[in-house]
Amino acid sequence: MLEKNFLEPQHSRVFESLEKIVGKSFVSDNIEELYYYSSDPSAEEPVMPEFVVMPGTVEEIQEIVRLANKEKIPITPRVAGLTLSGLSLPHSGGILVDLKRMNKILEVNQHSMYAVVECGVTTGQLKTYLDDNYPDLWFTLPHAPPSVGVVSNAIIHGAGQISLKYGISSDMISGLEVVLPTGELMRTGSCTLGKSWFSKYCLPDFIGLFLGWFGATGIITKASIQLWPRPKVRDMFFYKVDDVDDSVDLLMELIKSEVCDDIYVNSWTGSSIRRYYTPEKPPDMPEIVLDIFVSGQKQEEFEVKKQIMLGIIDEAQQRGVKIEEFTPPEAVKSTMLMVPQPLPFMDLRIGGGAEYLGVYMPTEVVGEAYKEGIDIAKKHGFQYLHLIRPFRTGHATGIMYTFPFVKESPEEIQRLHKALEEITDMAIELGGVLWKPAPSLHKQVLGHADPEFVNLIRKIKKLLDPNGIMAPGKWVA
Repeated sequence: MLEKNFLEPQHSRVFESLEKIVGKSFVSDNIEELYYYSSDPSAEEPVMPEFVVMPGTVEEIQEIVRLANKEKIPITPRVAGLTLSGLSLPHSGGILVDLKRMNKILEVNQHSMYAVVECGVTTGQLKTYLDDNYPDLWFTLPHAPPSVGVVSNAIIHGAGQISLKYGISSDMISGLEVVLPTGELMRTGSCTLGKSWFSKYCLPDFIGLFLGWFGATGIITKASIQLWPRPKVRDMFFYKVDDVDDSVDLLMELIKSEVCDDIYVNSWTGSSIRRYYTPEKPPDMPEIVLDIFVSGQKQEEFEVKKQIMLGIIDEAQQRGVKIEEFTPPEAVKSTMLMVPQPLPFMDLRIGGGAEYLGVYMPTEVVGEAYKEGIDIAKKHGFQYLHLIRPFRTGHATGIMYTFPFVKESPEEIQRLHKALEEITDMAIELGGVLWKPAPSLHKQVLGHADPEFVNLIRKIKKLLDPNGIMAPGKWVA
């Protein structure tokens, strides 16, 4: 059971200082609020923060960070806490900084196509703003609840509905403003010159210091996010495929044709045909379902792309690939065409646990990773649920291993950890890189890494965060 474990008089001193910084309405040490921030749906161990604070300005964030340094108390930033892998849990207690009040859309540049947003702006908020004011533009929206942060999704290398064409969300950051772990404020990208947020080109690029670090190198306060033209015509097509290797071969042909907006390769357990939790595949279910999105700025462009896509499918059928088009219920299709999609990507079991381990890997090994993931899931007593998505015209492909589990079962959680550890080793051996791994896997990932890479992590962390206060537990080297 989680309990408060706070030391006096430091606790009272820090609490009073936080009240002075943000006001009494935006700081709490009540166990009800602390409990809310102590866990997420993942299998990571719950951890109670000592304080929750909601700053409303950059200056307040700076003061909170300076206070944390002075008191040598850990600090963990958070927006929505929806990574499903424990990345926003306060692993060493301390101060949990909830950034949701930092929610201003500061600029939209229609011609250079970017938006400058504060760190607490959500994907639903930015989408609504663009729909109302700039309907010809959109951004990369993840298949996630609308409360997900725009900036936080980008800095964890998340993906969205335009990632097949343009890359993952971190590719679309043009500039950042960051409070460093010592309280200084810096900007990187063209915004460092003070006039425009349009680009990261031509100057020394420090954006990478804050991508994939999960808050360990600073608190991002503002970001410039690239926008893209929104297509006028968009439709999707559904296919059943019996073999995963055939699916991967077809996937590579489709993505290299450059006519598809997005492609989902779903295992039968996550398909739009039928959704339920059951240990064995029904005999009438195909192993794979492909959801293919095609769009165009004009109907003529859409029709040309559609015919190219259909030609690739027809050639595969002539080669003997067992692939069959099907039409789902209209309600399913119309829902899947929504951006973002409100459909769930998994069916939770009683107990509400959910782990979602992603791997980005070379496209040609995805079929092997899919099959080995099935073996690992079955070995540890779990139903497998895999989702494959290609990014940036096939330069990388993501495979997501999803596990609903019972949070109240220590035995099931132990089996789940073993499954995740085996998938981690397997995926890295195939040439993959884990996407947003849980902190409990960070040491395992670094165990595969070049020792000089690990040493550089240590040096950068020590340089930026000399007191070791920022987001403890992330990339522990």
